[in-house]
Amino acid sequence: MTGNAPSSEPDLAALIFQVLPRLGALEEPILRDAGLSMWEYAILTEVASGAAMSQRELSRRTRRDPTRLGRHLDDLVSRGLVNRAKSRDQRQRTVEISADGHTLLNEVRGKIRSVEDELLRAGLSESEGGQFRRLLARLAASCEGVAAEESKPSG
Repeated sequence: MTGNAPSSEPDLAALIFQVLPRLGALEEPILRDAGLSMWEYAILTEVASGAAMSQRELSRRTRRDPTRLGRHLDDLVSRGLVNRAKSRDQRQRTVEISADGHTLLNEVRGKIRSVEDELLRAGLSESEGGQFRRLLARLAASCEGVAAEESKPSG
């Protein structure tokens, strides 16, 4: 790509939107069988990624508005998949994944990884599939950093 000349390559968003419906169609039955929505899976994945976090932080990380997030958390708590507790300062609630939540998440992740690998093998070599996964993870991490910076209060 040189100068201001438009590239003949498709836009990144256009390519991603071609893959997403297929990926969703592969993952949806796995999540449905596990009794999870895509949002609940995203929430469990984020909560499992580290120590207990505030609902506000979880809302930012999942890009889910606090009201809808609260409803998902209520459901996940009632099913014993996450725990909520008052934070030390008593003003916020922290969220952490339970042992049952970890078990379910690991089962679902394994099945999802299997269908993702099938999808990647349909168009890429094993090496290319691994490289694609690593590059996409790196791009996602850089986007997360930008989103965190954008959400900081200015001042």
